[in-house]
Amino acid sequence: MSPASVERCVGEFRATLTRGALPSSECVSFGVSKGLSLGIVAGAVLVKVPQISRIVANGSAKGLRVSMFRSEVLSGTVAIAYFARSGIALAAYAELFFILLQNLVILALIRGFRDGEKKNAKGKNDANDRRAGAVAFAFAAHVATVALLAFGVLANVSDKALETLYNCTTAVLIAGRAPQIAANFQTKSTGELSFASQALMSLGSAARIFTTAQEGGGVSMLLAYGMSSFMNWAILAQMLLYSKGGSSAKKRGARAGKRKTN
Repeated sequence: MSPASVERCVGEFRATLTRGALPSSECVSFGVSKGLSLGIVAGAVLVKVPQISRIVANGSAKGLRVSMFRSEVLSGTVAIAYFARSGIALAAYAELFFILLQNLVILALIRGFRDGEKKNAKGKNDANDRRAGAVAFAFAAHVATVALLAFGVLANVSDKALETLYNCTTAVLIAGRAPQIAANFQTKSTGELSFASQALMSLGSAARIFTTAQEGGGVSMLLAYGMSSFMNWAILAQMLLYSKGGSSAKKRGARAGKRKTN
């Protein structure tokens, strides 16, 4: 039997609808993989929007570690260059483009609001939303320029050097997300992290492991996605754990305040 392909599997699924013939297991896996890939890419368009909205709505980047988002920008830049150079199907990594752009916006917002908080701490009145927005825009332009330069450099390195850089992205992700996980553990809080964004990232990274295996991705790809998925789920678990603890603490504080008032 020929390997699974779009033409073959479309024919099998059409036969299922017209004659009731069951498709082969290869085409079922192929169809599930393609469907998940499309879902991952579609979800990636808005995956970080809840996080961006939360930062803007609250006017704060409290609890967010720059290292986590920087590591995603760096690893995403290298991964896109490596996958494109290796001729891997765009469907296997298209979401990285959207996540990269959204991470640049988040980094800009973190910089802008933290600069505003520092100015407010010094008692200056010019740290308003307009100033924070201006700083955020300038920082976004700076980071975008760095990203473009990185793409230019990566386009001119050898295949072996690019592969070595890609193999290092797993370590970069660990180094970037470990401080966020450690900070969450120490403060028993996840700050302004968005539950919706983190849940989507966790589900998407888990699904990408399956699609990568189905698309014939190498061990390095599976390792990178596997580690990314593990750390995403670890952060999501912290959000579930500490949100309950935080709610309980608030209730205890409210009850204590009432007793003092009485």
